[in-house]
Amino acid sequence: MQTPILLHKNYTLNEEGYQLKLPLNLETIIPVDDSVRLLSQFVEAMELNCKRDINFMYLLEGKPVPDYATFARFRSIHFAPCAKRILAEMSNLLYELGEISGESIFIDGTKIETCANKYTFVWKKAVTKNQEKLLIKIADLIAECEQLYGIQIVYGDTVKMKHVKRLRKKLYALKQEENIVFVHGIGKRKTQLQKSIETLEDYLDRLKGYTKKLHICGKRNSYSKTDPDATFMRMKEDAMGNGQLKPVFNLQHGVDSEYIVWLTVGPQPTDTQFWIVLKYGFFTKKTIVSIDTAQLYRENREKGSCRFTIY
Repeated sequence: MQTPILLHKNYTLNEEGYQLKLPLNLETIIPVDDSVRLLSQFVEAMELNCKRDINFMYLLEGKPVPDYATFARFRSIHFAPCAKRILAEMSNLLYELGEISGESIFIDGTKIETCANKYTFVWKKAVTKNQEKLLIKIADLIAECEQLYGIQIVYGDTVKMKHVKRLRKKLYALKQEENIVFVHGIGKRKTQLQKSIETLEDYLDRLKGYTKKLHICGKRNSYSKTDPDATFMRMKEDAMGNGQLKPVFNLQHGVDSEYIVWLTVGPQPTDTQFWIVLKYGFFTKKTIVSIDTAQLYRENREKGSCRFTIY
C-alpha cells in the first residue's frame, strides 16, 4: 500500500479545538448598529487594518487591499478639497446635538517639521535685494545699447518691462538685417551685438527667476525649494543650540468640550500672527477664546468679536 505524501501538516489532527475559520459572508457577524456600517459610506481605511481587521475586510467586499499610494492619492485628490467643509459641518452637528457649548474655545498650536531639506531655503529679503540690483543693470544695459546702436528705447526717466521687450525685439531685428551669425567656442570672437543679446537674455532669465520666487513667497519671508509650502521658522527642539531655522508648518487648533472644532495650517512663524476667523454659526460675540500667548492677546484683543482669556 502506497503511503500518501502530505505536503501540509494537519494542525487539527491531535488538537482539542479546530482551526478558526472566517465565514464566507462577513456581514453576518457585523452588528447592525456597528459604526463600521456608517464608515462604509466613506472610503477611509489603512493598509494594515485592511489586512488584519475583519471590519475593514467587510468594507473591501473581497477586493484587493489598497496600497499606501492609493490612500495618499485619495487624501490629496478627494479628501483635501472638502476637509474644511466636513470639519465645519461636523462641528455644527455637534453643536446641534449639545455635545459642544459654543461658549468657549481653547486654542493652541505646534510646529511640524516637513521632509524638505533644511538647506534648501529661499529668503525673500535676499531675492528682493538681488532683483533691485538686476534692475539697475538692465537700465544700464538699455542706456548702453541706445548709444551703441543708435536706437531710442526709453522716453523718460523710468525703465519698465515693456522697454526691455522692445530692446530685445530691436536687437534681434538688427541681427537679421546685418546677417550676423552667432559663434561659440574657443578661438571665436563674438560681435558686440551678440554680447548685448546674450547679456540681455541672461538678465531676463534671472529676472523671471526672481519674480517666480517672490510670487511663491507671497506674504512669507522664506520657503523651501523642495517643499514650496513650507516656511523656515525656529522650533523649540534645537539640537545644534544655535537657533537654526527649519522648514515647518504652523498647526493651530481649537477645542470645545474635548472636540476639535477648528483647525488650520499656516506659514505664520509665530502665534501672534494668527487671527482666528470663526465661521461657525454657534460662535458669537460672547464666545470666550482661551489662548496661551499673551502677545496674541495684546495685539488682537481690539480686532476681534470674541473675548479673550489667557491660560
